[in-house]
Amino acid sequence: MNARVAPSIAPLTPRAEAIARSVLLLLVGISAVGPIALNGVLPANSAVMGELATSYALAQMVLTVYLFATLVSQIVLGPAADRHGRRPVMLFGLVVFTLGSIGCAFAPSIESLLLGRFIQGFGGATCMFLPRTIVRDVYPRDRAASVIGYMTTAMMLAPMFGPALGGWTTDAASWRWMYGGLAMLGALFVALAWRFLPETRRAAEVSAAPAGDPAGIVASPLGSLLRERAFIGYALLMTGSVGVYYTFLAGAPYVAMESRGLAASAFGIWFAMVAVGYLTGNLIAGRFSEQVGGTRMIAYALLPFFLGIGLFWALAGWSHPLGLFLPMQLVAISNGMALPNMISGAMSVRASLAASASGLAGGLQTAFGVALTVAVGVLLPFGDLWLQTLATLCALVTVSGLVVASAARR
Repeated sequence: MNARVAPSIAPLTPRAEAIARSVLLLLVGISAVGPIALNGVLPANSAVMGELATSYALAQMVLTVYLFATLVSQIVLGPAADRHGRRPVMLFGLVVFTLGSIGCAFAPSIESLLLGRFIQGFGGATCMFLPRTIVRDVYPRDRAASVIGYMTTAMMLAPMFGPALGGWTTDAASWRWMYGGLAMLGALFVALAWRFLPETRRAAEVSAAPAGDPAGIVASPLGSLLRERAFIGYALLMTGSVGVYYTFLAGAPYVAMESRGLAASAFGIWFAMVAVGYLTGNLIAGRFSEQVGGTRMIAYALLPFFLGIGLFWALAGWSHPLGLFLPMQLVAISNGMALPNMISGAMSVRASLAASASGLAGGLQTAFGVALTVAVGVLLPFGDLWLQTLATLCALVTVSGLVVASAARR
């Protein structure tokens, strides 16, 4: 988006294209590990309470601790992947994820379970940001956005079925078997990545952090990115867009079930509108990003985004579930269309720091998401309109990103 944006890499040869497709299948599988570990364990909270004799508030910390660990990991391991390569950091992350899952499976107390979740989340973060970094290594920018769109479409199946699988495992066997299953999944991908995952970072694209300077491993790459207006623009766009989803995820259950009396089972059915919207947007991104171009695709995607924010307010007094889920479906369509292009754009600002950019942008999203979920919990009991207010705040962050990105282009 400015003069320092890296040029697109050369088109792939037929043989390289075939290799890239086989690696993509592996990356799709690895990408699914993070969402499964994030929300697949939540149905076990009641069982954890009973067996470990703890409160629901502490049992719920399995989500917060995991999110915090991914935040730390993305900031630390993103620059490490630029400095040492994608393959070793991916293998390291998968091994750490596996060890953390084993620790959770054998946890004798809630404290040890939360420690295991932190270790699991620290390793599992590589499953979130490194696959898209590797895609950007292999493909030119707009083609990478298309591939990321298709990859995200496939991995969206994981959060749709993860909680159901986790609940079934907990009821049929034990919550410990659920974590044991995650450990086996992690070990499987360690073996597959060791055998089939190549190093995709090109030799010329090495972080400029001085050798022997441990602080520079993180500070130098992240500082360089934070001085790029184009990166800041993309990061703000992503943070604001995803922030609406975090706000809805935290607040919609309260508004729908506590304020409006919707049954839990009905809420789950209506929530499918959000998943369908995101999948639709991903398919559009995968189909058209390469032809249309990333900048124009983001612009088109912001139309349903702002329409959805407007509908949140227009339908605020309507008690029907569509008053909540129709606006969010429009936002989800927008996110599905825009995020692959925003991610690809952020990683293209400095090609030598693609993993750092992916990790830093993801970390900013996660930090903002954690803050929003806390704000929702504090404010929503004072009135349902706080859901629309916080969603609008996220939209303002998105607008600020649009302004910064436009200035960077000029």
